[in-house]
Amino acid sequence: MARITVTADLVIWSSFEQPHSPARDYTAFGPFPFDRHQYDDALGALDAAIGSDER
Repeated sequence: MARITVTADLVIWSSFEQPHSPARDYTAFGPFPFDRHQYDDALGALDAAIGSDER
């Protein structure tokens, strides 16, 4: 699992955890910032690709 924070300019993945392995330490993993516009474009392309398979 991860926290996803969305701002006008960024999408940030952080605070990773594995609920099935709570002893694992993910504090050194991330955060991973993404440009908001590139992120939205990538999700739109994925949605279009998945949607085209269902038609």
